Amino acid sequence: MEKLLFKGVTKDRMDVIAPLVRGKKTLDLGVVDSRREKHDTKDRLASKTNLLFRKICAINPDTLGLDIDEGGVKILAEQGYNVTAGNAIDVDLGEQFDTIIAGEIIEHLDNPGAFLRNMAKHLKPEGTLVITTPNPFYAKQIWKIWRYNQPQVHEEHTCWFDPFTLSVLCKVCGLEAQEVHWVREKSLGLKSWQALFRSYFSENFMLIAKRK
Repeated sequence: MEKLLFKGVTKDRMDVIAPLVRGKKTLDLGVVDSRREKHDTKDRLASKTNLLFRKICAINPDTLGLDIDEGGVKILAEQGYNVTAGNAIDVDLGEQFDTIIAGEIIEHLDNPGAFLRNMAKHLKPEGTLVITTPNPFYAKQIWKIWRYNQPQVHEEHTCWFDPFTLSVLCKVCGLEAQEVHWVREKSLGLKSWQALFRSYFSENFMLIAKRK
C-alpha cells in the first residue's frame, strides 16, 4: 500500500489552494460546472458567484480556465475571464503551468489515466497538480446502503477513488502524490457522525501531486 502524508481536515478547499495559485501560472479545469443546475448555462454563469474558478481568479486574475463546454466557455470569456475550450484528457495547450487545479473532474472522465498523463505534460518540472474528488467511503454512504441497499451515485460519475488508489494511478502516470487533505465543508449530521472519529469517512478529499 502507498505511504501517504495525511494533513488533516479542511473546511474550505481554498485554504489549501490559495497559496498554490497566488502569483503562479495557473490552469483551472472544468470551470463551467453547469451540469448539476436545472437552469441553463447562461443563467447559471450569470447568477452563480461561488464557483471555484471565480475564487481562484479573485486571487490570480491571469488564471487560465479550461472546459469542454464551448458555450459556457464563450459566456465566461464575455464576462472577461481567461478561458479556452478543450478536453482535459487530450488537449495540448502548448505551455506548462506552476499549478493545475482539477476540482471534482476526475470522477467524470472516461479515461482518468490519460487525463493524469496529459496533466503531467502540462506541469512545469516543479509544478503542482491539485485533485479534489468525492470520497467513496463517505460516512453517509453507509446510511444509504443500510436504507436503500446501495450507495448514492451521481449519474455522471464514471469512477471512484480513495487517496490510496488515486496515488497509485498518479504514480503510473508520471506523478507522485505528496499529501492528502480531507475536505469537510458541511456540518456533520446524524448520518455522518463517524467522520468525527475517523477522517477517512469525510465527504471529499484533496490530493496534491508533483511530477516524478
